[in-house]
Amino acid sequence: MRDLRTIRIFLSVLFLAASVATLFIGSGVTPMAAIAGRMQIIPSALATTIGATGFWLVATFVFGRIYCSSVCPLGALQDSADWLRRRILRSRRAGGSLNPRRRRQITPYSWQPQAGRWRTLVLLAYVVCLLLGLLSIATILEPWNLLRSAARLTNREADAPWLMLAADAGLGALLALLAVVAIWVGALLKGRPFCTEVCPIGTTLGYLSTRTLYHIEIDPDRCTNCMRCEAVCKVQGISVKDRIVDNSRCVRCFDCLKVCADDAIRFQSTRNRRVTPLMDKT
Repeated sequence: MRDLRTIRIFLSVLFLAASVATLFIGSGVTPMAAIAGRMQIIPSALATTIGATGFWLVATFVFGRIYCSSVCPLGALQDSADWLRRRILRSRRAGGSLNPRRRRQITPYSWQPQAGRWRTLVLLAYVVCLLLGLLSIATILEPWNLLRSAARLTNREADAPWLMLAADAGLGALLALLAVVAIWVGALLKGRPFCTEVCPIGTTLGYLSTRTLYHIEIDPDRCTNCMRCEAVCKVQGISVKDRIVDNSRCVRCFDCLKVCADDAIRFQSTRNRRVTPLMDKT
């Protein structure tokens, strides 16, 4: 099961590179670049055929939000912030404490129960804009269109909703780029808050992921309360104390599977039930 994380990282890097190539240079740069665009949910939904959208809906019902962790380019960018964050943590452990002013910014992630009202409001506003035909407003929060707007800085053929929000195309592209940078910084400090609280695509897939066939599950008889899985969760969706994994927020990065030395957290189709009393490792 831990190999799933390696596969996920390989796919995310591949699709990020292909997406950057097709957006910032052009779809003709490499065949993989054109495929990256066709595999995105929104371009597929707006096309005459919605094969990719249908595929991701089915995949989400079965496996959860694998789109968010493997194909979405903005998700891969946020993962790069998580990678840097881990390096900062390791440096602090190896070389002593950092500046106290930065201590709160690089503490491990922790589970935070959230009612999801903000993401619901954003999704509702998104749907209302779609129904009213305000596509340029509705799509400014979609990851693909956000990056496509920023790509205008180097690719003059790029066209996206963010260009409609400024007096000229260059300013629109700059605003989109600043938004991408803000999302990356947010990922550096808080994991992936954009994916769990803002992105309408992520919220929709999250609702579909509440009862997926395969899900992340904590085995209460194996868990020794080491808290490693909770500390690395990018969406603060794991509570070791309550043996809870919020699969609607889980983006299937599989980091928790890698850090668990007791094989107590798994990606499986069955539900766990406590059989024996929980014993802490001594």
